[in-house]
Amino acid sequence: MSEQFTVVVVGLGGAGLALVRHLAGAGLHVVGVDDDPGALERARRQDRPWHRVSLTRSLEDVARADLVVEAVPEPAALKRRVLAAIRPHLAPGTPVATTALTTPLTALEEAAGADLFALRFLHAEGLDAVEVARGPRAGEGAAERLEEVLTAAGITAHRVLDRPGSLAPGLLLGLLNRAAWMVHDGYATAEDVDTALRLGCGWEQGPLAVLDAIGLDTARDLLSRLARDDGHGEPAPVFDELIAAGALGRKSGRGFHVHGPASGARRSVQPTAPPGCRVVVVGSGTMATGIAECFVRGGFATTLLARSEDSARAAAERVQFALGRTATAAEQEPGGHAAFTAGTDRSVLGGADIVVEAVVEDLAVKRRLFAELGAVCPPHALLATSTSSLSVAECTEPAGRPADVLGLHFFNPAPLMRLVELVPLAGTSQHTLARARAVAERLGKQTVTCGDRAGFIVNALLFPYLNQALELLDADETTAAALDAAVKSVGGQPLGPVRLLDTVGADVALEVQRRLQGDPRLRAPRPAALLRELVEAGHLGRKTPGRGTRTYLAARAAAPVAAAA
Repeated sequence: MSEQFTVVVVGLGGAGLALVRHLAGAGLHVVGVDDDPGALERARRQDRPWHRVSLTRSLEDVARADLVVEAVPEPAALKRRVLAAIRPHLAPGTPVATTALTTPLTALEEAAGADLFALRFLHAEGLDAVEVARGPRAGEGAAERLEEVLTAAGITAHRVLDRPGSLAPGLLLGLLNRAAWMVHDGYATAEDVDTALRLGCGWEQGPLAVLDAIGLDTARDLLSRLARDDGHGEPAPVFDELIAAGALGRKSGRGFHVHGPASGARRSVQPTAPPGCRVVVVGSGTMATGIAECFVRGGFATTLLARSEDSARAAAERVQFALGRTATAAEQEPGGHAAFTAGTDRSVLGGADIVVEAVVEDLAVKRRLFAELGAVCPPHALLATSTSSLSVAECTEPAGRPADVLGLHFFNPAPLMRLVELVPLAGTSQHTLARARAVAERLGKQTVTCGDRAGFIVNALLFPYLNQALELLDADETTAAALDAAVKSVGGQPLGPVRLLDTVGADVALEVQRRLQGDPRLRAPRPAALLRELVEAGHLGRKTPGRGTRTYLAARAAAPVAAAA
C-alpha cells in the first residue's frame, strides 16, 4: 500500500512544493525539507493533506526514507552541495532522485553516491509521468524501489538515457523557446501563438502558458544550459525583459499572460464592413474542396473554379458528398444549403466579393493567378491566398491591389479544424483585415494574426520540433516507440512526434523545413539527415502504407545484420 512509503523532498521551491502536493495527495507520507524559513512558511500555507506531510529544516528523516528527491534549482554546484549534505543520512540502497534536467548524473554522482537517478519533466503540476535516467552505478534494488514508489504515487516512469534535456522536456523546451522568439520579434502576440498551437495542434495549453507554468526564470536558465551543452537555440531576449520587470509567470501572477481574475479574455472580432456573400474558391484539390465546403456551410453562395471540367466535376462530387453526409434535417430540405456550383467559367471572378486561391503550392502558378485576379475582380473584392509555406507578398504582388490582399491559411481538414491564420501585409487595409475576420467568424473559425514569414505560426513551431525528434532517433538516443510514448505521457501531447510526422508526411516536412531554414529570421536548423533519407527511400508515412518512419528505422537497423549474414 502507498502508506508504506515515506518520501523526503529536499527543496521546497516550485517543483518541490508541487511534488509534495502530488505525493501526499496519492497517500504517501512526505517530509518536506528546506533550510529557508520563508520557503517553509510558504509550504505551510499550501493546500494539501496535512496529516501526511511534515515540514522541517533537518535532514534527519532521510534515514527512514524509501526515496529521497532533491528538488533544488538547476545549477550543478548547488545540487552537488545539497546531495552531499543528504548522503551521510542515507540508509544503504535508498534511491536518490534529482530533478536535474540539464546536468548529467555523472556530474552529480560523486556528491550523491551510487544509487542516483534523475526524474525529468517540464513542470510538476499535474504530474503523472516522468522520464527516469539511471546513474551508472545505481543498484537494481534501488531502481526497483524507485519504480515502486512512483507507481504508488500514480506516476508512470519512462526509462531514458542520461542526456541533457532528456527526451520530451528537451524537445518541448526548444519549441517553447521558438514561441518566445515570435513574441520577442513582434511577429505575433502571446495570445495568438497559444491559440494557434491549441487549435492547430491540439495542445491543452499554449506554449507560452506552459512557460508561465514552468516559471520564466527557471525556463530561461534551462534554455541557457541547453544552448551551451546540447545545441539548442539561445533563449529569446524577451525572457530577460519580463524577468527584469518581475513577470516570472504564474508564481508572480503575470508573465507572457496575466494570471488571475482578469486573465483569459480574448479579443472580440469587430467587423467594420460586411464581408459580402459571393465566394469563389480557385482550385480543385483537397484544400480547395474543404474550403469550399466551409463557405457553403457558412451560408455563402460559393463557386469552385477548376482548370478542367473533369476536375470541376470530381471536386463538386466531393463537396456535395461531404455536405450530404453530415446534413441536418433542415439542410436536407431544398435550399437548405447555400448555393454551390463548380465549373471552369472564369467570368464568375468578375462578380466575386471574396476570392480564395487554393491552387498548387507553386509560386509561379499563384503569381499568374493573382495577376488575373487583379485585372478581373471587382474593386471591392477581398483576394486571399491559402498558401501554407510561400510568401504571401510574393504570391499576391502581381494583383497590384495591396490594400485588398492577405493570407487566409486554413488547416487540413478545413471543415473540421477551427483555426485560421490571418496574414496581413504592410499594405493590407484595416477594412480588408476586418472583413477577413468576419468571414472566418461566420465560418465558425477562430483567427490568429501573424506576419508574412515562412510557416506562419503553427508550421514554424511544429516542423523544427519534428526535425529535432528525428535527430534524436538518428543518433540512437531513443526508439520511435519510446519517444512517442514519452512525449505523449510526459509532455502531454496528443500525438508523439513520429506518429505526427507520418500523419503529415515526410515529404511535406522536408519541403517546409527547407523553406523555414531558408528564412534567416526563423533561426531554423537544416533538415535532419534522417528526414532526407525517409523521403529518398519513399517512406513518407500514412500516404505510403507500410512505409513510414518506424518501418524505415527497423529496416535500417536490420541491414548490417543481413549484410553480415
